Amino acid sequence: MENITKLKIGLLCRGINVNPHEKYFREIVPEKYAAGGKSRAGVAGSGKSFILEHGEPCNIGVLQPFLQESPYEFKIIDNKGWILKDGEKAIKATLREPQWHQTSLSNEIQLHGKDSLATALSNYCIYKKQGEGCKFCIIDVGGDVVFRDPLKIARSIETIEKNPDLRASLNIEDKYNPNLQAEELFKRKKFIEPRDININAGALKNAAEIYGTTISKIREVSKLPVFIEIGPVTKNEMETLYSAGTNALSFNMEVYDKNARLNVIPGKAKQNSPDVYLKAMRNASDLFGENQVTSWILIGLEPVEKTIEGIKRIAETGAIPLPKPFRPLYGADYERRNPPRVEDAILIYREWLDTIKEYGLNPLKAKAGCARCNACFPLRELLKYGV
Repeated sequence: MENITKLKIGLLCRGINVNPHEKYFREIVPEKYAAGGKSRAGVAGSGKSFILEHGEPCNIGVLQPFLQESPYEFKIIDNKGWILKDGEKAIKATLREPQWHQTSLSNEIQLHGKDSLATALSNYCIYKKQGEGCKFCIIDVGGDVVFRDPLKIARSIETIEKNPDLRASLNIEDKYNPNLQAEELFKRKKFIEPRDININAGALKNAAEIYGTTISKIREVSKLPVFIEIGPVTKNEMETLYSAGTNALSFNMEVYDKNARLNVIPGKAKQNSPDVYLKAMRNASDLFGENQVTSWILIGLEPVEKTIEGIKRIAETGAIPLPKPFRPLYGADYERRNPPRVEDAILIYREWLDTIKEYGLNPLKAKAGCARCNACFPLRELLKYGV
């Protein structure tokens, strides 16, 4: 079964192609990235979350500069969704879009993975504004600056939770099966049951206050666990976020090596050193509890040994490191930079697995967030099948 882990790593690194002549092509491959913060920093929002045969999601790049070199393809064959590798069937897979994505609610809330409600509070970023934004990021794609209304976010979540029809979806192979009548399609509907709420934004001034206000509004209408991605904050700000109803959070270091940080994330690197991130993780682990603090670290933007060192430093604080393959995106400064080699990613994930065990961390106990979602990382696969 470790082949499933390797396959998922390959998909995360290499992305997927779809024949443009297939009738379902445009449903999978958009003409452009979603604006208004919906493409996030360029990872979760720039791909499609396929559900693989073993039941886990995989956020796969579908609109990237490097896809012509990918050996992977999605195709519906005999009314079954398949991922092919070099033309051969590799694993069954499907794609599901909830009904609310066809409504104005999608401006506030998107589905991430297979059961996470996600929103970006704003696509504004102080570092982008200063000309020192992260070079992999396209959160500001589209040009218009958006700041979302906390009350509108909360009401959208409430509406989605209370209306099963808005959470209805069809497997893509059923949707495009000409042999299925309306009655049979109705029977095959899948109803998405949200498990948590993921909140993100660009780097903002007064971020803790903005997040806290939004979370307080959400708490008035929803009991779903709330996860936030935010820059390092003070102990007092953490306590405010915790009191507002935050269950889990992530301080995304993204790059560990000092020189690479200055090149890749210049604004963040000048504002906060790795030690500042690590201190915030340690304080947050004490407050939020075991396995509720995480930190992204990107594979492919620094030497492999530095990424591994960063993973170990994160784990030492009690936080769960989340290594994610870098994804080149149209419009980013690193548009033409190559994604990481699959072999390097496998090496890093083996070290990650050893580190997680060494420090007694368990991502399966995360109440909310990226570790629980598992779409952008092969965490559940690593823990269950190894690599």
